[in-house]
Amino acid sequence: MPSGQEVQRLRINGVEYYIVDSIQDFRAEDSFIHRTNKLAQYDGSGESKKHIGTYAGEIGNSRSQFFEYSQWGKPHFDSAKHRKSISSAREAGAVVQDGTCFFSKANLLKYLDDARAEYYKQEQVYHEDIGQFYTERYELVKALEQDHIFFSIYDASDNWDKPQNRGYIRSDDAIWSLWRKLILPRISYLSILKLLPVRPTKDSKPLFYFRILLDYQFRAFVHPQATEIPASEATKGEVKATREYRQGQDAYRRAVIDHMVQCPFSKISDERLLVASHIKPYSVCIKENRLDQALDHLNGLALSPTYDRLFDQGYITFLDDGSLVCGTQLSAYTWERLGINPTAKNKMRIYPENRGVYLDFHRKHVFQDDIEDMVLAS
Repeated sequence: MPSGQEVQRLRINGVEYYIVDSIQDFRAEDSFIHRTNKLAQYDGSGESKKHIGTYAGEIGNSRSQFFEYSQWGKPHFDSAKHRKSISSAREAGAVVQDGTCFFSKANLLKYLDDARAEYYKQEQVYHEDIGQFYTERYELVKALEQDHIFFSIYDASDNWDKPQNRGYIRSDDAIWSLWRKLILPRISYLSILKLLPVRPTKDSKPLFYFRILLDYQFRAFVHPQATEIPASEATKGEVKATREYRQGQDAYRRAVIDHMVQCPFSKISDERLLVASHIKPYSVCIKENRLDQALDHLNGLALSPTYDRLFDQGYITFLDDGSLVCGTQLSAYTWERLGINPTAKNKMRIYPENRGVYLDFHRKHVFQDDIEDMVLAS
């Protein structure tokens, strides 16, 4: 059992779990998503099984270890449904995980909040106007009765006698159909966390937390169509605020670095290598006609570029006292190379006084994890 000082923890339904492993790189292929979200350049209706890579060789071994299932490609078929199903998988012993996978309602709502700009002001070209589906889908997620929706997955891979050895998972539960309707192709990806209880019992099993995320550049507050407002659509206040911000940008950067003279991570103080990183994104401030916030030095942190990217894209955030909170999107190896212990209580020198309103916004809207689920170092 891992040590609490070595791995991050989450709280699910009041129970604490260690994050013992993760898969972060499952892209949402156009072939998988619901037909209403398909890109114009592709045909077809989309398939309900999710590709997870080959089940042969080193990749296959890693998938087997992660899911604790090694019978990939085991033949089974449901003659009534004319396809593989959970029923045929149960009969054949091809259920990968039975009732131990879950989505969280909070994550699904956060994904839709992030994807709102792409739904309504599409950068990608889709077969249909996907904006017409947004409100209905948002309400479907809001109507979910449980905060964590559990489901089963089974092996839908190419059979053993096929040459491709392509690994797939599938579920026949309703939540599987719903997440296929929500996600947008190419710019979305699936992250899966493997969790073990901190206080296990003899019946304890691992849980698999399925989360959907959006590429940073398509999140609502940085989406090209949301930040580059056509003159015909921009309000006079937005145009004026943008112009005045550009005029005050140098003064803002100067004030941020004067207030916070070095990056708290790298200790670099050479201002040529520091970024004046907004806590509450500039684009949001301008959209809200809050030029005062866009130019407020308390809404900025002086960070060297790597750590600016971590903060700007929501991999890390801070509590109101300056304590660092690390998200669960990066591997232990990456944290180590960054020189950050994600489980330690690190109070960083960000001069947090009077930054509360900005830090609160960052935790709620920019940080990629749900901070309410995280077990923080004490």
